[in-house]
Amino acid sequence: MSELGSLFLVVLLLYLLQCVHWVSPGTAVFSLSCRGTGKRKRQGFVWSAWDTAGLLAGPWPPLAPILVAAWPAFQPDASQLVVHGDNGEYDFLPWGKLAFTHSDNKLLCNGKPVFKGSEAQVARCAALLEQLQRARKPERETMVLRSLNQAMDARTAARRVTVFTGRSRLLRVLANVQLVMLFLALPLAFVRFGPGVLWRVAVVLLAISGLITLEFWMLHKKLFPAAKAVRFKSALTIMLSPIAAIRAGDLISRDLLGGFHPLAVAAVILPTDEFRQLAGEQLRLNRFGEPTSKWYRENLGRLMERLLRQNKIPPDELLRPAQRDIGAVAFCPRCLAQYVKMPGACADCGFGQVVRFESASTPTITPA
Repeated sequence: MSELGSLFLVVLLLYLLQCVHWVSPGTAVFSLSCRGTGKRKRQGFVWSAWDTAGLLAGPWPPLAPILVAAWPAFQPDASQLVVHGDNGEYDFLPWGKLAFTHSDNKLLCNGKPVFKGSEAQVARCAALLEQLQRARKPERETMVLRSLNQAMDARTAARRVTVFTGRSRLLRVLANVQLVMLFLALPLAFVRFGPGVLWRVAVVLLAISGLITLEFWMLHKKLFPAAKAVRFKSALTIMLSPIAAIRAGDLISRDLLGGFHPLAVAAVILPTDEFRQLAGEQLRLNRFGEPTSKWYRENLGRLMERLLRQNKIPPDELLRPAQRDIGAVAFCPRCLAQYVKMPGACADCGFGQVVRFESASTPTITPA
């Protein structure tokens, strides 16, 4: 292989690495179209040792940007904060015995990580928990409910998506032009005119990167006015790297709806069938999840059901299998696996309260 071919493969590999996004396992991830609609993206490989999962964004035009909806696993209520413990169970920590710190993408409670996400969302979570800790006990429930209502506000989420899709059109066009220049025009020009043309193409690439940086800066400032440090670092990277400039839209869209619940995000961008599927997963996970804060789960579930009814979806329909398998006598209310005989616990997810089809129209299990 010639030196040019080797260089082209290196550049291509670097670009594909730019297309890989790293998220916490279980995080809801979507790809966003130019019209403000989207599709759910399934996670690819998971590195358990690093507690992270990777997924590949679409590398080719129209370069649908990635949108991440990371929902914190911790659960605050009036008297305590419920977090994952070291042994896989949950720790119930009184507010008076907590100390919070955070880095760019990690929130720590008493020195242990309790949430990983974007810098902006980590900062918001840390600020909320610190406010709850300083507040009096009767005020905490009101503050948590206000936070949950904001996270379920699909109308506000829809407005942010509308602003992004409308204001990012030129950014997407420039990113596609940069892609064509880097992976098509540059190799063809080298073959046709020789090495002497490289500096001319490099000037064009830098000019396009400059325009992308300008569009990125204005849109990021519109959507994240307080994130000055993140905006400066990202803009500098885009300006200096034509490869990073192609994925500039991802740097904005990834955190576009940070802080919103995945159900609210899905209600805004997903088609009805995909929304029903994700809504069922989220509703069952909350209702039949691990024994954590009952108050938190009940209030989050109430807001979920309200959002579903606003979208004309009866919540009870999502708690049962859409179709009963032949010979099935029971099903798991958490994962909807069906069984031809009553098991002690679900073989798929381990849930221990399998429900008979004939016992009731909908599961009536009380959250732990």
